[in-house]
Amino acid sequence: MSRSQFCPFDIPRLIRETSLQHVEYHESLESTNTLAAELLEPLVERSPSLVLAAEQTAGRGRRGNLWWSSAGSLTFSLVLRSLDLPLSAERRPLVAIAAGMAVRDVLAALVSDHEFSLKWPNDVLTGARKVCGILVEQHGTADLQGLIVGIGVNVNNSLAEAPVEVSDRATSLFDLQGQSFDLTDVLARILRQLDARVSQLVSQPRLALSEANRHNALNGRIVTVQAGDLLVTGHCAGIDEDGQLVLQTDSGLVRCPTGIVRQW
Repeated sequence: MSRSQFCPFDIPRLIRETSLQHVEYHESLESTNTLAAELLEPLVERSPSLVLAAEQTAGRGRRGNLWWSSAGSLTFSLVLRSLDLPLSAERRPLVAIAAGMAVRDVLAALVSDHEFSLKWPNDVLTGARKVCGILVEQHGTADLQGLIVGIGVNVNNSLAEAPVEVSDRATSLFDLQGQSFDLTDVLARILRQLDARVSQLVSQPRLALSEANRHNALNGRIVTVQAGDLLVTGHCAGIDEDGQLVLQTDSGLVRCPTGIVRQW
């Protein structure tokens, strides 16, 4: 763990209050997901492990998109041993939904006068503005498999500092409330709630799906999803038991296992 005298996190508290076994802290990283993949073997051996950065300079979103962040944002990657997850390989994509719901739960508790919703497959919104992005990646070989859950939350950073194309469609807790939050507290809450949401996927899968759909920002909207070279447009009918987005199109129901929402 690379520590700095200016570390904004209480690492011992994170270990004490969550299920984490190890924290790999860096003052600045290009991408926590990239480092997590590079250090996969030792991190998986100490699963659950966390790669945590006070600053991320080249964060990655889905399809290679960049995740803009600045000082005060919360950027981390949780590394899990895939075989420890109580989910089949086919249902592991649901971890992204669980992560989104965990973040939504925490933000709704911290900022109770705003509504937060899940935008399939990997964003948390308030209104139409993004406050969190999630990137889940499977890495490893037949003998070593790790699931990396990368999460970026706009907490104490102001989007007033962001490029216009970002500030027009994103916000932060600071911008919503005009106050700063304890980053260690926010992170610990998210990690504990993620454990709870993953457990719910196993013990109460119907309830987990029902709650995800209740907070699904796309419900009832006309949505266009890009899946590779294919564009699919239809009314969003919800998220199914495998985490797929279901669209009612002119030719019938279409289930999108993955993709990018281009219009909604």
